[in-house]
Amino acid sequence: MNKRLNTIFFLIGATILNLLMLVILALIIGALLGSIYQKFGISSKAMSLLAVVLILIGTVFGSFFLYSRLIKWTIRKWNLDNYIEPIFHKRLR
Repeated sequence: MNKRLNTIFFLIGATILNLLMLVILALIIGALLGSIYQKFGISSKAMSLLAVVLILIGTVFGSFFLYSRLIKWTIRKWNLDNYIEPIFHKRLR
């Protein structure tokens, strides 16, 4: 296989991994907030909206952080620079 096809397969796999991380983080953060709300007996519409916002923000930033670390580690560990093309090329000025 050529570098372009390897890059496409890598990006498809990484996208699926990122989506799985989003779902798992949303479930974990939702469970944590649910247990906190249940422990303190909080039940209002405003707090429910706040929980949804916290879950969304935590999921997006958490998955971005984990995804970037995991991809960098994977590329370094298996030396994938030799097998995939760079997506963004540096411009010469």
